Amino acid sequence: MAELKWKEAIVKVFEDEKKALHYTDIAELIAERDYRKSLGATPLDTVSAVITTDINTNKEKSIFAKVDKGIYILRKFLDDRAQLVTEETEAEMVTTQKTTKERYKIINAFGIYWNRNLVYWKTTPDLLGIQQIGASEVNFKDQIGIYLLHDSRETIYIGQAIDQPLGQRLKNHTNDRLGGRWDRFSWFGFYPVNETGKLLNDIKLDKITVQHLGDILEAILIESIEPRQNRKQGNLFFGLEYLQQEAPEIKKRLKEQIIRELTDKL
Repeated sequence: MAELKWKEAIVKVFEDEKKALHYTDIAELIAERDYRKSLGATPLDTVSAVITTDINTNKEKSIFAKVDKGIYILRKFLDDRAQLVTEETEAEMVTTQKTTKERYKIINAFGIYWNRNLVYWKTTPDLLGIQQIGASEVNFKDQIGIYLLHDSRETIYIGQAIDQPLGQRLKNHTNDRLGGRWDRFSWFGFYPVNETGKLLNDIKLDKITVQHLGDILEAILIESIEPRQNRKQGNLFFGLEYLQQEAPEIKKRLKEQIIRELTDKL
């Protein structure tokens, strides 16, 4: 099967499922079913942008319809037109016809409980993550923002990676007084990621209100601490979480170790 264009792949998923889907689920199904081989670094953003562009451009003639925040359906499968959502909420971060700098707010990427042992702690360590399985890898070593260090029981430290980028700040904590006390870390980054996997460091944080700050602080705390009594999730972060990838140097070392052990047994 030839690789489909993004719009074709999205329509194919809707044709398969015949129901409303969140754009994150659509992106995952496109990857699982090999409708596209090349997903880029931000497939979730791409899916959302393709759908909302079509809706904003074609209005009621669009083949897509929006039924809830981030949830869409093929218009021909829509049973009740009263289900339609016609206005975007401010909390939704993907709006078409805007530049990447305008689309995103304060937190533009994050990782939760990344494993310290999956990072190769060289002088400038790489912090590798993907938006979903099959997406291109992104290196967050130059990200700036807020980070948390965790041990097996709790969060032991919260810091800022501003004057120094995230990779350098975390590297410092492998050798300072906290060096032996943490095994996982979480981070919340200010720089957005473009579809090629590049961090965009020329963003402007203008028009930020007190409500924005409150929403972001609440979402960070919910996502990182996961309080048991909070039913609300940090829904400002849809599509912004990145899954950690093991450093290639560690994979190489493990492979070499296995080869040595097998050789010794011969």
